[in-house]
Amino acid sequence: MMMKLLRIIVAILTVVTVAVFGVVYVQERFFSDTTIPKIAISSETLNVKATATDADLLRGVTAFDEKDGDLTERLLVESIGTFTKPGCCKVTYAVCDSDNHVVTAQRQIRYTDYTPPKFTLNAPLLFSVYGKLNIVGIVGAVDCLDGDISQNVIIYSPDYEAGQTGDFTVQATVKNAKGDSSEIALPMRVDRLPTNAPHIELKEYLIYLKKGQAPDWNQYIDSTTDHTGIDAELAIHIETDFTARKEGVYTVDYYGTDQTGQVGHTRLLVVVE
Repeated sequence: MMMKLLRIIVAILTVVTVAVFGVVYVQERFFSDTTIPKIAISSETLNVKATATDADLLRGVTAFDEKDGDLTERLLVESIGTFTKPGCCKVTYAVCDSDNHVVTAQRQIRYTDYTPPKFTLNAPLLFSVYGKLNIVGIVGAVDCLDGDISQNVIIYSPDYEAGQTGDFTVQATVKNAKGDSSEIALPMRVDRLPTNAPHIELKEYLIYLKKGQAPDWNQYIDSTTDHTGIDAELAIHIETDFTARKEGVYTVDYYGTDQTGQVGHTRLLVVVE
């Protein structure tokens, strides 16, 4: 009697299982959405500015699905790749329909105003032999795409000798998120600077110029003070090896003499591109 009951139960379960499978199959076969969205791109290459937004990158891109219709508003910029060559990279677009079908497409973008990373200085590379020399944090970098990338700067001096005065070199390299890098060799001076000398503060300590530009060096002076930090009038004398029509790194040395005859010194570095 028990075995007969078990056979009946197994038979019922088998029938139910087959029925459920049949229902699911019919639903999958006849009612599920099997259409896949399509992304259309109007041009293979898009020219944009370095400040381009996602909306700019989506220009000329549309999406359509047979069930959902126009999906253009659902388009996203999924990722932007590293450079294939300076200023050029691939952008990947993605769109998802109401049944969670996701498709992607790519095209090349070219940043028309792209420039490689540039270095910055927040203080002169001019040190006293009597103090502690620390260039960490002085050399920074900015990028037209990534902004401040100072944390990526690697610096070292191949010829600096501790406790020695003279002219030395600071080598700096930096790479942005797109894989493009810049490097530079900057002159550094270690001198016997008096502690009671007046100070000359500059608006910038490293500038980039195009060939042929010859600025008024006085425009970079921000303030002049005595050794205590009080505003003071100084007689300014400028010395430079700058050549406007030749690429390279140049020094502009500012010397300021106060009423007691004490001389302060600071330095601007100029990169001619």
